[in-house]
Amino acid sequence: MENKLYILAAFAVMGISTAQAAQVEMNTAQMQAMDKITGRVSLIEVPVGGETKFGSFSVVVRSCQAKTEDETPENVAFVDVTDKSFDKEEYNIFKGWMFSSSPSVHAVEHPIYDVWLLKCANTEVSPERLLTPEALAARDALPSLQEVKKSTEENIKIEVEEETPQTIRFENSMYREEPAPQPEQTAPMPSEDGTPQNLLNIDEDYVPMPDEETVTLPAEEFSAAVAVETENLREEAAEADALNAAIDAELAAHAD
Repeated sequence: MENKLYILAAFAVMGISTAQAAQVEMNTAQMQAMDKITGRVSLIEVPVGGETKFGSFSVVVRSCQAKTEDETPENVAFVDVTDKSFDKEEYNIFKGWMFSSSPSVHAVEHPIYDVWLLKCANTEVSPERLLTPEALAARDALPSLQEVKKSTEENIKIEVEEETPQTIRFENSMYREEPAPQPEQTAPMPSEDGTPQNLLNIDEDYVPMPDEETVTLPAEEFSAAVAVETENLREEAAEADALNAAIDAELAAHAD
């Protein structure tokens, strides 16, 4: 039994070694990039250790491997993509393995741009296109999208907390009518004959109304006058009733 286990383990190790041997390191990743807004699709080549830009994307490939011709076609590449859009600092949006046979397994999530692996190949690469070890290390130190979002939210929170509250004062804005300026009052100056001057501008020809007369009547005459006045009022009332009756009759006649 133990011999069988050893044999199986040996075959497994041989299988792994064979699989690893089937992966061949290439120097260039051939990729497709798409602008989702315009629908434009472009073929880009990214040298291993080099950088290629597309839109606001910066694409760097660290490794690109392909299987030999006698194996099932498969290409894998270790890719990191940074973005510098929406007025933010450069941040890493994707870092991981891409598979040419399954582009949706590790996909780049971005509202405008997309990029995926087609295949790995060996091409002539100019040394000028390769990044220095210092540039690659600086790229590894870039923050991720999640870190940028968290930092932005914290900065906004700090700004809100540190903002000095403003005190609004409401002054008494009720309209109050200012009294009209009054002329300065002075004591009336006496006239030549010693009488006060006319300060009210009353016409000198103005004739005042005569005072009411007070009439005194004996009781008998007063009673007789009241009786006469009462009788006059009764006659006026009778005339008014007669007039109302005539009007009602006229209205009734027209109504019929």
